[in-house]
Amino acid sequence: EGSLSAAQKVEVARGFILQAPPGEVDEVVKDVKVLVGTDAGLEAKLPDILREYNENNNSVLKSADGASVVISAAAQVEGNKYKDHAAEKIFVVDHVAGQITGAEPLAVDPATEELRAPTQEALEKYVKGSLAAGSCSVVVAGPNKLSIAVVTTKLNPRNLWNGRWRSSWEVTTAVSGEITGKVVAEVHYYEEGNVQLNASKEVRAPLSWADPASFAAAVAKTVGAAEAELQGFLDDSYRSMSDTSFKALRRKMPLTQTKFQWNKLTAYSLAQELTSK
Repeated sequence: EGSLSAAQKVEVARGFILQAPPGEVDEVVKDVKVLVGTDAGLEAKLPDILREYNENNNSVLKSADGASVVISAAAQVEGNKYKDHAAEKIFVVDHVAGQITGAEPLAVDPATEELRAPTQEALEKYVKGSLAAGSCSVVVAGPNKLSIAVVTTKLNPRNLWNGRWRSSWEVTTAVSGEITGKVVAEVHYYEEGNVQLNASKEVRAPLSWADPASFAAAVAKTVGAAEAELQGFLDDSYRSMSDTSFKALRRKMPLTQTKFQWNKLTAYSLAQELTSK
């Protein structure tokens, strides 16, 4: 077969970058630059590719005053500018550098703030209590519509793993409205290998409310319940794997003719760690 065209090389590179694990996008970019070479035109496309990556993953950048700014497609005003209603600012983002390079005032509408502000407050309370070092944003995404982004990232390269928990939501603010969203858990473990987890849950639920406080409470309750359900599913899955999938990887009776005591797996692991010191 013939070699790939420059456009095809860029598309391949785009695919790799958009699938980069949490905290590893810079390393992936460096590697794909080597793969596609300097003549493919990747440098010119990088701002758009990294913009897409940041928006897809609710990436968090720090503003000049140290505040966390969540980047999402719904928050985009134009180009590389993103609104943050809570801060009442529009932030200018350099996606390649992964930095906020400027800010300008955002004029907020008091009418939309009646629902948006208490929803932001309720979600911040939920995130603080449920997600370590988490961030969230609530932006006005159109007439009678709010967009929500929730995210937390845990980077542990010293122990060769990184993880991210994120969810994105759209809420219609009619009295009998609806909330739709998707919760995603991503983990990359790369000690002497490459193991990735990507689990998700989609949600669609009615939303009934009587006043701004009940609206905010209903939204936060739905988000929290969906995220807890995915967490519970993952917990149950890994508990059952120790009794099914992991056991299936080992012969019923090893060569030593001694059955492996699965209930002492933790003790075996700890003993091995202690004796290896």
